[in-house]
Amino acid sequence: MSSNSIVSWADAYTDMIYGSNVAAEWMTPGKALGPALGTVDDIVSLGRGGSIVLSFPDGISDGPGPDFAVFENSFDDSFLELAYVEVSSDGTNFIRFPNYSYTPDPVSGFGTVQTRLLFGFAGKYRREYGTPFDLYELQLAYDAALAGQTDFSEAYTSGLTNSFPAVDLSRITHVRLVDVVGDGTTSRDCRGYPVFDPYPTSISAGFDLEAIGVMHEAESPVLSVLDTNGVFVFECYFNQFNFSGYQVQSSTNMISWTSDIPSLIDQSTNEATVHVLIQFSLDAENRFYRLMFNEL
Repeated sequence: MSSNSIVSWADAYTDMIYGSNVAAEWMTPGKALGPALGTVDDIVSLGRGGSIVLSFPDGISDGPGPDFAVFENSFDDSFLELAYVEVSSDGTNFIRFPNYSYTPDPVSGFGTVQTRLLFGFAGKYRREYGTPFDLYELQLAYDAALAGQTDFSEAYTSGLTNSFPAVDLSRITHVRLVDVVGDGTTSRDCRGYPVFDPYPTSISAGFDLEAIGVMHEAESPVLSVLDTNGVFVFECYFNQFNFSGYQVQSSTNMISWTSDIPSLIDQSTNEATVHVLIQFSLDAENRFYRLMFNEL
């Protein structure tokens, strides 16, 4: 949690849905914001099957190695309460990291789980040590799923391939954590096999979220799109971002991009801001658009 590689922390939350068996004293989502403190009580308990969505001041991008880390409050290396991790670029369309559980049998309420038997779940490590996640793993999973070269279940494959085109790995704005119900009858890994973690627990049941730290912030500027009678205004604001030029690209699926943009009405730049005014044609209603910048 004290690593210099962490450059920012989650600063807001939405869609807090508590599961069962969590007392009011642990319903404290504000404690999941800001830096991890490494204490057992600086957390929000999701409850059995609960979930929460966190957002970030500058988003998350896919850089070299892990891009963000999720911190839980386990008091040792083997009492591990787990959660699925999902990411989104709009707070609506989420894709889940591939996850594998090789724990063979049910785990009692105060039983133990071996870290080496887990992959792709938050909660693998005790407090003070976050579980890292690399956004590039989602690209690899998607490519493999399209090629039919995975051991993914039909349910996981469907969720991944349907939602991936709507997620921009260079600008993740939201991370959703979903508690794993570890009794072996409810939660499944990406292969469709049961996931076991301590069960049943009470009072602060389920995943105990302390914080999410970001290693790679989104480098491209925030993009806002305003609709004014069929004309869309693209507006970006920069902070110490140098560029030599830019272009507008369009896509039907956020995978293949072309530069055959609609009519350019106006554009202006200064050292801090770029404005581009574009007139959309009628057949462009369901297309995606993005600004691409040439860095100096």
